[in-house]
Amino acid sequence: MSLSTAAKDTVMATPELLALVLVQLPLRDLLLRAPLVCKMWHATTLTPALQRALFFAPDLDPFSDSVAAPVRNPLLAELFPPFFTTPGPNRWSWPDAHALMAMPCASALAAFRRPDASWRRMLVAQPPPHTMHLIQKCHARGGDRERRAELRGLELRMGPLYDLAVQFLERVTSQVCITWHEGVDRKADLTLETVYTVQCVGGRAGPLREGFYGHGQGPRPEFGEWVHVERAS
Repeated sequence: MSLSTAAKDTVMATPELLALVLVQLPLRDLLLRAPLVCKMWHATTLTPALQRALFFAPDLDPFSDSVAAPVRNPLLAELFPPFFTTPGPNRWSWPDAHALMAMPCASALAAFRRPDASWRRMLVAQPPPHTMHLIQKCHARGGDRERRAELRGLELRMGPLYDLAVQFLERVTSQVCITWHEGVDRKADLTLETVYTVQCVGGRAGPLREGFYGHGQGPRPEFGEWVHVERAS
């Protein structure tokens, strides 16, 4: 046996060294392919270091004062682009129900809908966001109103974020916008802003197909009172 072959065998047989190799894999391969190679590879993907690399375990205590720019989950950004792209300048450029139903993840709807799907457990970023501001706006003939809420102590995963956002798309004319904040002086890690227009006729039913509604696992914000605001031009 050559020295190089012996060295490779040593690496493959040593969990700590194998973990250093596997962590270099693309996230999709580490999640879906590496665990299928053999029992040892599967066990190695369950170690704390690789669980952090897979965005299943947080890099830092969510209550720490870290000011490091978060690394957004690249696999979730690929599958759920409306949640990770820079929002447009106004509500009509924000994602609506049709944008959610056109996401790449929707191409495998049965797998997407499973309550135990792995994407639901993945952190949206490392370190994970733990503070979110929510703004809900309503446009109506009687004037514009808005109300606000704040969520703290989060260790934000994709399932709860999706369930939280999708509940605001139940109306025909509704949009949602997620803004990521960075910097030392940020007051929140994320802002989720929603807006809808009260229709003169018709009900609340929106265009979301049944398979795209959430599982009710999102946080339950306690909004303040509705207040009238000046209508945007």
